[in-house]
Amino acid sequence: MTESREQNEMIMDGLREIGTIGAAHASTALSELVHKDIMIEVSDCFVCSTQELPTAFSTTEETVVAVFLEAIGKSRGGIMLVVSQKMAIELTDLVLGREYDENHCFDEMDADAICEIGNICASAYLNAVSRFTNITMMPSPPGVAVDMLRAILQFPAALVEADSDSSVVIKTMFKYGKNVGFGFMLYIPDRESQLVLIEKFGSM
Repeated sequence: MTESREQNEMIMDGLREIGTIGAAHASTALSELVHKDIMIEVSDCFVCSTQELPTAFSTTEETVVAVFLEAIGKSRGGIMLVVSQKMAIELTDLVLGREYDENHCFDEMDADAICEIGNICASAYLNAVSRFTNITMMPSPPGVAVDMLRAILQFPAALVEADSDSSVVIKTMFKYGKNVGFGFMLYIPDRESQLVLIEKFGSM
């Protein structure tokens, strides 16, 4: 997404709006799933190259849980939800109706639950993208990984770098009960989707 500074600002405003709409829809869906209020807010949004992705964060040695899905449709791409391991367990506790145990280790039941959460968030975001671009995309079945952030970010960058040179990083804040956690959604559009987004927002 190499454009003028003014166009970049317009594109960022558009991407932030997409993220905010997706977050609102995901909040509603997750709250219905766990029968408790979960608020998701967009705290920041930026674009970086897929090659720079693994070095775009200051805490890349942190162990995180990531849910990755492919965006399938006329256009393609990748989308990933990343949260800390502690936050992943807290969220899956809500889904599974389980009391929080600080000694609990992330297990197969947690993996299934976080995949469901990731699918909800990815679907909400892709629906928001589709609304703006008129390109319908559906998420693939999710996959989950637990590793250091640096290692996690190598995977989507390698997977889609042949079809995309830009990644959209949407930093998010999750509020659930008395807890507040931070994570991010990573959207890696293919070149066709990039061109549509540039045309949509760069000419506003």
